[in-house]
Amino acid sequence: MTRVELQLAAFDMDGTVLEQESSWVAIHRHFKTERFGEASLKLYSEGKIGYREFMRRDIASWPKGVSRREIAKVLSGYRIREDAPETMDKLRGMGIRTALVTSGIDILAERVATDLRMDYWVANGLKFDRKGALGSEGVGRVDPTRKDVAYLRLLRKAGVPASKTIAVGDTVYDLAFLKSAAVGFMLAHSTRVSDPSIVHISKLSDIFLHI
Repeated sequence: MTRVELQLAAFDMDGTVLEQESSWVAIHRHFKTERFGEASLKLYSEGKIGYREFMRRDIASWPKGVSRREIAKVLSGYRIREDAPETMDKLRGMGIRTALVTSGIDILAERVATDLRMDYWVANGLKFDRKGALGSEGVGRVDPTRKDVAYLRLLRKAGVPASKTIAVGDTVYDLAFLKSAAVGFMLAHSTRVSDPSIVHISKLSDIFLHI
């Protein structure tokens, strides 16, 4: 793919543009509810529950009525991957738009997209009442194993064909997302896949070796 053809570069958040692996796990760790999250993940991975139920169970394991402020504080310790700002700046300088596509939490996704000056973002959400207390249901926008659905919806709104995009992720959950772009890149720090259509990279800026 030439630079003239490329119109948009999309990135996963947790473990890709951020060093930490999961915003949901960060909240579980804070409230010491990891075992509930792990149990729900197992059921979801086995196809026994859908993603909305997965989110509902996660949220139900946290203290009732926890505030939006506390959730935001828990997520405020995020660390942006070292070469992420430079990568976004270089893409911007090439006239290429950027997007964040994550099954993480929107409170964090909005912050990260703002920090990196990204053009678009889509993430799952938490619901809060008028007093800022957490509700019992999440807002499911990005199913982890079907990120391609959310991604293609975002591209339609942006008026960008998938054939003129690249996507970057870091786990097997990102495969459908990566394969929906013209070129999919997998950060190989934690995961390698045998799919020949996926390009493994060791750092975000390695994408420029291939576009």
